[in-house]
Amino acid sequence: GFEQVSSVHDGLDYTVMLDAASGHAWCPPAITLDAVEALLAPHLLFPPAPTERSAMIGGAVAENASGARSFMHGPTRAWIEALEIVLPTGDTLHVARGDVLADGRTLRFASREGTPYEVQAPGYAMPATRKNAAGLYAADGMDLIDLFVGSEGILGVITAVLVRLTPRPTLFSDTAFFASEEEAIACADTLREAAANGLPLVSLEFYDPGALRFMADHPQVRPEHQAAIFTELDAGDPAIVERFAEIIIGCDPMDDWFADSDREREAQRDFRHALPENVNTFLRQHGTDKLCTDYAVPAGQFPTMMQAYHDACDAFLQVTGRPEASAVLFGHIGDYHLHIDFLPANAAEEDASMEQYAILAQHAIELGGTITAEHGVGKKTLPVGGRRIPYLEVMYGREGLLEIARAKVGLDPHRVLNRGNMMPASLLDEIR
Repeated sequence: GFEQVSSVHDGLDYTVMLDAASGHAWCPPAITLDAVEALLAPHLLFPPAPTERSAMIGGAVAENASGARSFMHGPTRAWIEALEIVLPTGDTLHVARGDVLADGRTLRFASREGTPYEVQAPGYAMPATRKNAAGLYAADGMDLIDLFVGSEGILGVITAVLVRLTPRPTLFSDTAFFASEEEAIACADTLREAAANGLPLVSLEFYDPGALRFMADHPQVRPEHQAAIFTELDAGDPAIVERFAEIIIGCDPMDDWFADSDREREAQRDFRHALPENVNTFLRQHGTDKLCTDYAVPAGQFPTMMQAYHDACDAFLQVTGRPEASAVLFGHIGDYHLHIDFLPANAAEEDASMEQYAILAQHAIELGGTITAEHGVGKKTLPVGGRRIPYLEVMYGREGLLEIARAKVGLDPHRVLNRGNMMPASLLDEIR
């Protein structure tokens, strides 16, 4: 059964209700992922691993957040078993996975207070990508809980989360450095195929030459390195480590850095964190903000999207003239989901980066992908045809936004909660 587990983390008291035998825990929404990790150690793990460990679990649910380890474990959605929710009407819900399934896309249920609700999930087709955080989840026969996961706070307030846990793995990590991007991508393809055939690969990440230039002071990085592949491996069995080593050797990297001790794993963690830290230092020096893409595409479209990334980086470089600090391409190559950080140093470069950002969004959509795989939408807009339009409208059209608005009004008839998220607040006034 469930037992109370408490701990002090970063000066705050946190408590979860843990059933270690079944691998489940009830968590308050404001507990940080770092605190969850500390409370569950040393035996259990909440697998979704968004990069920002100070994020709160309620936010991770609202965002359907993910990170490097989504390659093995998928995004947050897959690990949420039940939610406690307060609706904008004041009604309360206990939503457990499997309790309410849609008839087509119509969800019918009642609150604890006995109020009946009927909500029509949007009719749009979701992208066939491994990760997606664009708009409300929508599918025939869907589970009610999935309407709330990734809803960015527009449908209700999460007050408790039941998460599914997994045994904590024995993680080894590795960074392989290559003489070309092509060799690194080929290695990623080989590793992805090995994972499909049983290799317990947890993370599969990519760094381009621009990213490595921002980590040039690190002792493992040499000027000849043009790309790198970072992996994490669930390596409790020595035979798995041997199999992994054979694959890496077969990829023929220039250099390989294998972390098989706590000290080396921590060093690789610091190496990975050096990229965002050094990028942020550059931006602070210039008083500007980065513009970060979050596109993902289906597997078969990744080479085309990769070429589009290179074209965008080249076009932006023509504006900046700074090959050493113009844009970096990195991220979750295992999920066909890379990020470009455009690094403008002035207002003109900010405009140029936004132009390339919009071009790439259209490419991702045309290839059947998503404009946001893990970051979500919020109140973001995009310049299209000389005007700014809601970000999701680029992907789902105005009718898709209206469908999201109708679903919201079904639970929030007074249209009060997080107005402006996902769609303009003015759109809610069109729903009768």
